[in-house]
Amino acid sequence: MKSHPLAWGTLTAAVLLLAAPAVTTVHAAEPLACAKEQLAYLDAEDKLVSADDDAQRAQADFDRAASHVNVLRQTADHINDLSLAMDPFVEGYPNVQQLRKERNGVITAAGDARKAQQTGDAAAVADAADRAVAAAYRFDQAAPDEAKRLTFLYDRFSGLVREVHDDAGEARKATSAKEYDAAKNKAEQAQKDARSAHDATPAARDALKACLKKVSA
Repeated sequence: MKSHPLAWGTLTAAVLLLAAPAVTTVHAAEPLACAKEQLAYLDAEDKLVSADDDAQRAQADFDRAASHVNVLRQTADHINDLSLAMDPFVEGYPNVQQLRKERNGVITAAGDARKAQQTGDAAAVADAADRAVAAAYRFDQAAPDEAKRLTFLYDRFSGLVREVHDDAGEARKATSAKEYDAAKNKAEQAQKDARSAHDATPAARDALKACLKKVSA
């Protein structure tokens, strides 16, 4: 049997139509619900974490500076105590002039250390401590044996010499003392910024919760 040309063409067109992919309607992506509020909340959280980190670092810097200030103050105090501990051994001995000279050297070192301590000059405080120890060693060598029999007083003098010697090394490392005022101001500002970040976070969270509640209603 011979196929009719028109029928064949109609059948072919029908097959092609059935094989063609279905046409779909493309819609623009809908914005995420409460996207603005979610971004605001995430931004507030990020600022909070960053502010807390900054505050912790600033506080650590201030604590170190304050510790170094105390090291310099203690060093100056010990040098002054050393000069006072030398007083009982100065008068009444044949070589009083030499003893007085070394004692006065320690007094001068104590004054220099105090001035340097007030400006946070670690190197100058350490240098003053070194000079005080050197003068105290010369004083000890010049002190007569009978003076050293004053056990309690001599032990205090010797102990202070050792303390000032140790202080000199610690004072030389206390370089953050000079940054005390700046570190204090920075730490205070960082704490204020952290408090502001903490205060801003609940408002952003409440705004997000209110939006989500409205959308889901």
